Amino acid sequence: MIQWPQKMNNYWKFSNENNYKRKNPSQSLTLLSVSTFLLAATFLSTLSALFIGTFRRQSENNVNFHLHERKNYILPSDYASSPTKNNAIDPNNNNHATTNNQNSYISNDNENNNNNFKTKHATKIGTKTKTKTNRITTIHSLRDLTPQELHPHATPTRHLVDPPPDTAPIYLVTCQTTTGPLHIAVHTSWAPHGARRFLHMVRTQYFSTKVAFMRCVRNFICQFGLAGDPSYNDEYKGKKNALPDDPNWLPEGPSHRTNELGVKRIAKGYFAYAGSGTNSRSNQLIVALGDNERLAGGSPWEVPWGEAVGKESFETLDRIYTGYGEKGPSQARLSREGSSEGVGRDFPELDYILSCDVVDSTENNHD
Repeated sequence: MIQWPQKMNNYWKFSNENNYKRKNPSQSLTLLSVSTFLLAATFLSTLSALFIGTFRRQSENNVNFHLHERKNYILPSDYASSPTKNNAIDPNNNNHATTNNQNSYISNDNENNNNNFKTKHATKIGTKTKTKTNRITTIHSLRDLTPQELHPHATPTRHLVDPPPDTAPIYLVTCQTTTGPLHIAVHTSWAPHGARRFLHMVRTQYFSTKVAFMRCVRNFICQFGLAGDPSYNDEYKGKKNALPDDPNWLPEGPSHRTNELGVKRIAKGYFAYAGSGTNSRSNQLIVALGDNERLAGGSPWEVPWGEAVGKESFETLDRIYTGYGEKGPSQARLSREGSSEGVGRDFPELDYILSCDVVDSTENNHD
């Protein structure tokens, strides 16, 4: 009998008679082949599962990334444009909202993976025309005003003299601007012609055409009023449409620029017209960005008809861009183009009034 090496004992079977009988070699080799095949199949199956799982996760990441790109892409229709008479900016529409931080238009999610996308569209976002800045509004009616804001009088720090008593209605107008909300108490007793014209402009949605703060000098005066849609200016052109002067309740002349307490003639937040002589007021206005003693208020066509009220309004005035000074867009260009894309491109820091609305008045029986 052939003696098999010890390592081949697995091919032998121990019998009851304590004899070894050799297995069928071909059968053993078949079993070995099947085992090897099953082991290889298991290994390949596991490897395939790992590969498929990795590919699936990568695919999902790619899909999420592209969805992220699509979500954050700013379409041309999202850009603010100058509204027409039939397409005024809705002050409650947050789609027009923007902040000084232009990167707020891009989500911070997947920032590391999205740097290329952000760089690609940075120019488009950076040149986006200024639009409404969302800020908290605390004044909603005349009831929210202090007694001094509702019926102002001369104090050691504000108002050179007592303004005229309010024998005619007071209106609260709230304007939305690119620097925040601006609340204006319109006192029709101060300057009846001037106040009524401003209220007419508000009620006809004139300021919803995107009116530029075009000529603004820091701590002095800011001029505005030419319509964003030039066709709105037509109603106010020519001498026949000019306003007659209102009586000036401010004392005139060099000796009345300040009083004995140092209070200046024009107080910060006063609103008046930018006239050029007797009976010359039209649709151009001024607002005082600081107390002023020399220019403004010394002529009948510069008589104030209202003033800014509420802390947030004065913060809005402080944020109006004054870097262009006297070198902002010319009156001739704004009269011709309005708040055009060209004006926005040449003066990207220019601020605007986006809308104005009458929100309350003493005619509503709460004086």
